Amino acid sequence: MFGISGAGYDMSTSIFSPDGRIFAAEYAKKAVEQGATSIGILVEQGVILLAEKKIQPLQEPDSVEKISKIDEHVGVVTSGLMADARKLIAEARVKAQSYWLTYEEAIPAEALAEHICDIKAEFTQGGGARPYGVAMIIGSVDFDGSPRLYVTDPVGTYWGFLASIIGRGAASAGEYLEKRYNRKMSLDDAITLAIGSLRETSETTLTADNVEIARIPVESRTFEKLAVSEIKSVLQTTESSD
Repeated sequence: MFGISGAGYDMSTSIFSPDGRIFAAEYAKKAVEQGATSIGILVEQGVILLAEKKIQPLQEPDSVEKISKIDEHVGVVTSGLMADARKLIAEARVKAQSYWLTYEEAIPAEALAEHICDIKAEFTQGGGARPYGVAMIIGSVDFDGSPRLYVTDPVGTYWGFLASIIGRGAASAGEYLEKRYNRKMSLDDAITLAIGSLRETSETTLTADNVEIARIPVESRTFEKLAVSEIKSVLQTTESSD
């Protein structure tokens, strides 16, 4: 019944295998690896978030949302199971509002990441429920004017990053990003870099229908999602410069 291969030990997140693995948690990470590519980049001028959307034939592109506003100064981009993502986004929005009511200041990105990871961790420590099959990149410009970028994984761990990629294109796009990243680049250059990284791994032609972009400038501390016309212009510009 039981074996190192995972048979028998993958029925619950409360069971460790003999070699110390929790297979159900690893399966949740695999769900993220199958998700569409999402990118977050932090620069001195702020934070940008970019995501590729999977659009089915005859599907309305605007009905697919990978980047979500949590508060005026913070947004998230996800990869993995979108039903799980919507649940966690709702939890994040409630936390942001309750933080304001309690402390009378906007929630820092790290406090939000910690709250989301506390929820995720609960689903890896007992039976009767599966882990959340979603990873999130949280970007913000905190009350002190500092841009922040955090990544949460399905098992409830978070890290701070200067730039990060989640989803099925993380390996190849990550190499492209690592070689070209510069913290002093402008927000526009960061968007260009993110699009270049996405092109490294995308199997489809990038269009304004299957790409979503948002930015949070330090100057305004306001989450801004780019309009379709702006995304078209950016894609055309990056194509001509390649």
